[in-house]
Amino acid sequence: MPTSVKATRKKVTRQSREVRIHEILTSAREVFEARGYEKATVAEIASRAGIVEGTVFSYFPSKRVLVLKVMEQFYQQITQRIEEGIQGVKGTRERFYFVTWNHLNIMTQNRALCGVILNESRGVDQELSPQVRALNRRYTEVVTKITKEGIARGELRPDISITLVRNTLFGTLEHYLWGIYLDSKTTETPLLDIHQTSQQITQLIFDGISNNHQTLEDNSVKSEVSELIQKLNAPL
Repeated sequence: MPTSVKATRKKVTRQSREVRIHEILTSAREVFEARGYEKATVAEIASRAGIVEGTVFSYFPSKRVLVLKVMEQFYQQITQRIEEGIQGVKGTRERFYFVTWNHLNIMTQNRALCGVILNESRGVDQELSPQVRALNRRYTEVVTKITKEGIARGELRPDISITLVRNTLFGTLEHYLWGIYLDSKTTETPLLDIHQTSQQITQLIFDGISNNHQTLEDNSVKSEVSELIQKLNAPL
């Protein structure tokens, strides 16, 4: 009997801790979205969660750790969403479109949090940043898979850099969204046409690596580029 009671108490304590962590992270996300990282305070996060500030620090040693955990939680959610969604999409171009549309849709729906992530992801603690980087790699890995399968099916050129394709797609998306985020801080940003933007980005990426389009190995293009490079290399 004592063993059974002890086991039950442990289970209750563990569940209570999980609930408390969830409440703190939910409150932290709301405050970060409303205030941004710099202006957010642990005191306000605690107040929103209905606890004292010291209780927050008993679970998370700093505000930086809190924002990292919020970012990790968000990455886990969007990674699961894209990994499950891509299973029902056939065709390389269609898959690139789905990834682009899904990313823009998620970031638009979570604009405030994404603004925090864009601001803070470059300055996270070195001790903890590998966790976020690992989640980001897993999230972007879907493009690596799409590219490899497209090459295997003969839809994409076999000589392309898979890493470069992934970085180009997500780099383009990040740069585009960063501009929207900055504009939204000073002016009323018009609604983003996700479908049209996704089509345009997909065309730029897919047409550039498709087996059916001109490459820099074509003599006319190669000659023009070579002449331009020579001009740029001339001393000023």
